[in-house]
Amino acid sequence: MNKELLALLTLNRMKGIGPVIIRNLVAYCGSAAAVLEMPKNKLIKIPGIGEKTTSLLSHAEALQALSEKEWAYCEKEGIEILSFMDKNYPEYLKSIYDAPVVLFKKGKVRLNDYPGIAIVGTRKPTEYGIEHATFFAPYFSERGINVISGLAYGIDITAHKSVLQAGGITTGVVGHGLDIVYPGPHTEKARQMLERGGLVSEFFSGTKPDFNNFPARNRIIAGMSKAVIVIEGAETGGALITAHFAFEQNREVYALPGNIDRPYSKGCNKLIRDNVAKLITHPQEVLDDLGIYKEAASANPPLTLSLGLWNDDEIKVIHVLDKRPLHIDEIVSLTNISISELNVILLNLEFSGIVAQAPGKVFKLIQKLT
Repeated sequence: MNKELLALLTLNRMKGIGPVIIRNLVAYCGSAAAVLEMPKNKLIKIPGIGEKTTSLLSHAEALQALSEKEWAYCEKEGIEILSFMDKNYPEYLKSIYDAPVVLFKKGKVRLNDYPGIAIVGTRKPTEYGIEHATFFAPYFSERGINVISGLAYGIDITAHKSVLQAGGITTGVVGHGLDIVYPGPHTEKARQMLERGGLVSEFFSGTKPDFNNFPARNRIIAGMSKAVIVIEGAETGGALITAHFAFEQNREVYALPGNIDRPYSKGCNKLIRDNVAKLITHPQEVLDDLGIYKEAASANPPLTLSLGLWNDDEIKVIHVLDKRPLHIDEIVSLTNISISELNVILLNLEFSGIVAQAPGKVFKLIQKLT
């Protein structure tokens, strides 16, 4: 067992000591293990650490056995334990004030490999909400986005399902331990998500889906994401809480406008009116506003490409991909090349190191035109 991670698990189990205090203790003492080994008379001298916190820390030994059991359970169930110092811990989440000290992650997704966009909304969506969640979620996933939501009824599960059907990446953030799935009817979808994405929680196994856990869950949804999109929502509820967390965390917030007479559009309209969210009508508006493709291009400067080496159809494909990454169906539409011929061309360009394929049959040019 990793001594430092085990110490963080133990600190995280202490009721009354939150992530901000734990990070301060670790920074002051040099490590989580050092915090647990520090005598009480020295602990109490740490700025911001009072008698109550010191008293709680004195009971750490009794909690260590529970942390060891948690470790063994996670190893058995294929659950990855990510500390806030781990390179695989979500980079965006690290920046929020009260980021969890430890996250539990199950599934194949590597959380820093894909930009994340959250799609949230009411548990009782109208046809309008379902239609747009079904459109927005796969649109993002087909362009290499990890669609993040909360596995709840309504908009959340609609987004997850739509991404699964499109063969994309989707991550569910839950308000309970990863030993259960809540709601129960979503168990099969959650299992499928492990193959193309994952489940994330800050809660230890055995933690039930208590109502008080869900606002904490919502701050993680917002914190892991570059942006939060509210599809439909009442004036109060989890979707609005997530939107306000995102706003406070300096994330972009977007909302779909709705009929002013519909109760589940009032929340979105209020977010827009109060300048918390930007009004959107199409998912491409979000990508353009976030500059996700521009960001990816600047992070990986392309090599130079000579067009003299390629035939006319290959040059057509290269030209359309020079503007931005495209789904294969968009390439067909823009080039008028049949899907069977296009598959051969794209394969050749991939083998030649000219084009790269992202999840969801999205292709991008990785060499610059000359």
